[in-house]
Amino acid sequence: MIPAHTFVGADDAPRLGFVLHGVLGAGHNFRSFIKRLTEVRPEYRFVLIDLRNHGKSTPAPPPHTLESAADDLLDLAASLGRDPDVVIGHSLGGKVALTFARRHVEPRELRRPSPAAHGKLDQVWALDSDPGPQVAGSSHQVRQVMAALRAHPGPFATRAEVIERIMNEGLSSGLANWLSTNLERREDKFFWRLELDAIDELLDDYFDADLWGFLNELAAGSEKLERPLPHVHLLVAENSDRWSGSMKEHALALPASENFTLHELADSGHWVHVDNPDGLLEFLSTHLPSC
Repeated sequence: MIPAHTFVGADDAPRLGFVLHGVLGAGHNFRSFIKRLTEVRPEYRFVLIDLRNHGKSTPAPPPHTLESAADDLLDLAASLGRDPDVVIGHSLGGKVALTFARRHVEPRELRRPSPAAHGKLDQVWALDSDPGPQVAGSSHQVRQVMAALRAHPGPFATRAEVIERIMNEGLSSGLANWLSTNLERREDKFFWRLELDAIDELLDDYFDADLWGFLNELAAGSEKLERPLPHVHLLVAENSDRWSGSMKEHALALPASENFTLHELADSGHWVHVDNPDGLLEFLSTHLPSC
């Protein structure tokens, strides 16, 4: 399927980038930040994508997996007539971006052919996205949020009612307000614009997926991978609560190479584009490939 998307940047910009949000988000989450990025890197046009079963990309056909989300990006590239030069993904979107990168460099007999007419994947950014498998019990914040959404399926009379109900489930006002951006109005009621069962399936695959092997091969320049290889930038937020100690150590142990770079974003929690947008902007504007 071709996911819902909007563009930021000049129509005639020679470079193309895909931007992928996290779970329960939507493409518009990054609009303000990406506008700033295009001001300093005007040669880029970015596509803000609603991942499957999020935003306006509903409903999506099963199965609901990272591979299916990567297929959606290939379908989008085909519709645009070119592959992206860069893919930037946050959290869930970061793991989708890494899966998309792996699809581009796996052996030809396993790879789905890219129908895009031109362009090639030069670079991938995974923003505070743990590449490894995770044990996400009921105390994990994402699971708590999903439980709160299921407890209040709607419809609702007002946005304020939604925010109050979500806060009564123990979530912060900031998180409740952010979740309310997933509401849509139909006549005189508000409804969630989320496919929760499908998102649960996607989350299960996200937590189960292990992409360390791909990153290890990429950093080592493994001959198992097809050339040319994209350069993967893995960004870890200094104060993030999404990395176990061992996973962060694993990331720090990966050797820098022509195909892999690790960054640590200071003074930031998981929401990197909100907590330290200036620092993130500096990383991206400095390292994005030029024409």
